Amino acid sequence: MVRRVLAFALALLVASALSLSPAPAHADGYEVWVVDQANPAQGGDRLYIFSQDAWGEPREAHYLWERAEGVGDGPGTRPHLLTFNTSHSHGLLANVASGHVYVIRTSDRALVASIDVGDQAHGAIASADGSQILVSNQNGKKLARITADFTGERFSHDVAGDLDLAALENPNQPDNAPICPTMYVDGGAKAYVTLRGGGLYVVDTAATPMRVLREYARDQIASAGCGGIVHNGKVYVNSGSPTDGAIYVFDSTTDDLLTTLPTGRYGTDAHGMVIVGGRYLWMSNCGDGDNIIVLDTATDEVVGQIDGVGAAPDLLDISPSGDLVFATLRGPKNLTGGPSAVGETPGVAVLRVDGDGRTGKPIDFIPIGMQGPASPADPHAVAVRRVLP
Repeated sequence: MVRRVLAFALALLVASALSLSPAPAHADGYEVWVVDQANPAQGGDRLYIFSQDAWGEPREAHYLWERAEGVGDGPGTRPHLLTFNTSHSHGLLANVASGHVYVIRTSDRALVASIDVGDQAHGAIASADGSQILVSNQNGKKLARITADFTGERFSHDVAGDLDLAALENPNQPDNAPICPTMYVDGGAKAYVTLRGGGLYVVDTAATPMRVLREYARDQIASAGCGGIVHNGKVYVNSGSPTDGAIYVFDSTTDDLLTTLPTGRYGTDAHGMVIVGGRYLWMSNCGDGDNIIVLDTATDEVVGQIDGVGAAPDLLDISPSGDLVFATLRGPKNLTGGPSAVGETPGVAVLRVDGDGRTGKPIDFIPIGMQGPASPADPHAVAVRRVLP
């Protein structure tokens, strides 16, 4: 894997200059958005945007704390997970050390809203029709709902719609801190919500307050699931502790658990997921293993493993044409804590898709921040934004 490491001082100089300029007109087809969640004083709290096939340096770098000042509920802390709405007109960036969700207009990168939903916004995702945003308020132990109007850029926390997960705790679901919602399953107002202590809830997101439609206990769904994808009538959810990993396959209509696939022998701390080639599911192991495993969704069996990705591969996204997959690589002083997800080269691995998605190969590396064992950089969020000519 080719590794082009930028000098830290030069990177900061380029970032400062680019952050003051509007987004240039282009017809790239897509951009890669990457967020360094490190402390602002250590060069983090920044959104980097890279042009298609131009990974040598970011085209833009935006200082999020500064952009959030004076907007809505103001700056959040530790921007963690980035998604786009269906049209890719806006990005949603959840801050995991505060309750703030940023809404970023993609055409000019303006931060148009900051909504504080409580203790900890681990992840936020928009409904397909753009009418609402679901937020995992992790330490608040609530599933939060934001009413949304992306056209008019009006957003508000619908407190009455929040689901109090702490009130549902019991021996089967002992720690109901929500990790990630997998939203709008089966074309309707339904979400799968993973839990820190194990277990899972299927939630009616149209009800006020939101309500549980079905639940699974911790002996059925293990703790700390992060990845979730809806594909061909099935929902794929993972669990990823520092010592194990698994993939769970559900029927998206009935919500029945169809298959449980232990993946701990390939690696631990299962994290990001992406569908490749319309058939294969790639999942990263950011603990032991430092690899990506490949699941054939036609048979729901693991059929391959991609090594040499780099240490602590975390979240994944794919180019619109399906030829490249991007994987964030955590830093050596990552903010997760504990022995898992400890990286070496903070940045993004670029992988070529081979064999219609059954195999792949690392072909490039995008450095984020200072490199080396003392680097405080901690890239976590990555998302590919479609750009129309």
